[in-house]
Amino acid sequence: MFHNLIKPIRIKNKFIGKGYPTFIIAEMACTHQGDVNLACGLVEFVVKTKADAIQIQVYKKEVYMTPTYKDWDLSTKLELSQEDWSQVIKIIKQSDLLFFAAGYDVESIEFLVEKGVDAFKIHSSDSSNPEVLEAMGKTKKPIFLSCGAAKIEEIQKAIDILRENGTEKLVLMHGYQGFPTKLEDTHLNYIKTLERIFGLNVGFYDHVDGGSILAKIIPIMGIGYGAQVIEKHFILSREEKGIDYESSLNPDDFIEFVDCVRDAEKAIGEKNIRDFTEGEMNYRAYCKKSIVARYNIQQGKIITRDKVMFVRSEAGIPPDKFAEIQGRIARRNIDKYRNITYEDF
Repeated sequence: MFHNLIKPIRIKNKFIGKGYPTFIIAEMACTHQGDVNLACGLVEFVVKTKADAIQIQVYKKEVYMTPTYKDWDLSTKLELSQEDWSQVIKIIKQSDLLFFAAGYDVESIEFLVEKGVDAFKIHSSDSSNPEVLEAMGKTKKPIFLSCGAAKIEEIQKAIDILRENGTEKLVLMHGYQGFPTKLEDTHLNYIKTLERIFGLNVGFYDHVDGGSILAKIIPIMGIGYGAQVIEKHFILSREEKGIDYESSLNPDDFIEFVDCVRDAEKAIGEKNIRDFTEGEMNYRAYCKKSIVARYNIQQGKIITRDKVMFVRSEAGIPPDKFAEIQGRIARRNIDKYRNITYEDF
């Protein structure tokens, strides 16, 4: 219903939507392990890749979770200060990468706006949090809304709040983090469902086991199912098994993955009726069968089916045109294995 009505969105010099290259987000998440120097190193790595954007996650643990929540100690270890993030963001802004971020609270959102964030991601944990939704909407920045484990009515309500507060550029993101996510829980088909229901561009944030070859294959499959955006986790060393390593790619694998996406998206091509490519024309000339003389046909002989073959030869009259020459009289000799032509009659 909405397929042809969904408009691409523009973020600086990049476009997201049908007919444009797949937009790739390098997701840092918590692979910085709470170390600002490691975070800077992660950015410096992504700068060397063909990713379009890098995404960070900024929060204040006091308004992110309670001290009794099971991940409080871990969040305390991983939390970077705004001063730390300022160092990281400075490197991002000096590059050609777009600067994306998930802000988990109003204070963090305001900080990110001050630092010139190009777009926000709304984590699934805040898709039902009106305060964060309103704050993000009011920034009028492009929004990538996570739909993982969110009900349809929750997604619609979040969209409504964002739009009521000023959001115009909105992308839905399908997926969830299962540390890693099981293949049977990936549901690539749901990308099409989200697009059909909401009439928006949809992306895929993949959390397949980063040590599996499928960590590269599944996201590329997502492109075939309509994903306009791919978000991929990365880490400097999976071998150390740090936080968020489960679905993250090592540097070499991430570079290879991005290159594979850039190559694979070329295969999507056109869905509309079109002219043949040069390669298809060459293939057609190579493989299509023509009407060929089975043996020497003398001048004055009538062309009948037993005198010809339908075989591969040089391009000539195709077999489905045989009725046009059947019963006609050869006005010259036709050598064995030569293509029959209209000039023979």
